[in-house]
Amino acid sequence: MSTDFQTVVRSIGDLPPMPAVATKVLQLLGDPNVNYTKLGETMSSDPAVSARLLKVANSAFYSMTRQIKTLDHAIAIVGERTLRSLVLAASLEGMNKSYGLLEKMLWEDSIGCAIGCRILARKFASADPEEAFLSGLFRHLGKIVMNYSDPEAYRSLIESVYSGVGSYAELEGNYFPYAHAVVGAAVLDKWNFSRSLVMTTLHHDDLIIPIEEDDTGGLQRLTATVNLADCICARLGIGQREPDEAVDVVGCLGAKALDLDAEETQEAVEEVEQVFTENRDFFVN
Repeated sequence: MSTDFQTVVRSIGDLPPMPAVATKVLQLLGDPNVNYTKLGETMSSDPAVSARLLKVANSAFYSMTRQIKTLDHAIAIVGERTLRSLVLAASLEGMNKSYGLLEKMLWEDSIGCAIGCRILARKFASADPEEAFLSGLFRHLGKIVMNYSDPEAYRSLIESVYSGVGSYAELEGNYFPYAHAVVGAAVLDKWNFSRSLVMTTLHHDDLIIPIEEDDTGGLQRLTATVNLADCICARLGIGQREPDEAVDVVGCLGAKALDLDAEETQEAVEEVEQVFTENRDFFVN
């Protein structure tokens, strides 16, 4: 698989770089004796990341009891694992050559699924909430990379989908040599992200996790959580032009793998809709 990923990456051509601030922050957080002063200095070197962190830390999504006004306070309050998620989210949003309506929809799609995954992971105890957040955030990284490397082809693909020529899955191969799931997984592999994040990105649509990758079943449940959040976002129109009422959330692979009934699934849809609506402006605008 590693060789295949290398082939995929070579085929992309113009690959977005892993943001420097995110790389440094992840390196610092990986140190058991993390230097918080250096961490704050690193993050403050990127005003966009710093501003996003403060804005999101003050959202109802993270339920802080009082307003967080400084970067140092945010770092101290949110905790290392949440900080990692927020820095990666802020970095992903900035991973575009331009930022128009299409890029905004791609970002809403990413952060909407991340929020949904975190909610579902907690609600159904299906995965670690922060790991689920990142898995949802990156599950469509391949689409962002495609738009970055060949924006003309990607826009043509999206226009064809909107014109009713076919579904995204049906048309993707007409414009790109590899599916977005493969592209996203290959890029994450190149960036040395965890194997679980690579696998959830690769299999978020099909849930076909190789046995050798998942001896405990935890990766299957994590990927199912991402699949369900993906379906809920499509149903609600998060990151889309409009809601898709044809999406069968109860019958989706993720809901079945998590053994959820119609009532549990409907509750999940309503909760994701409520939380995303309440926090949308903190993440998207």
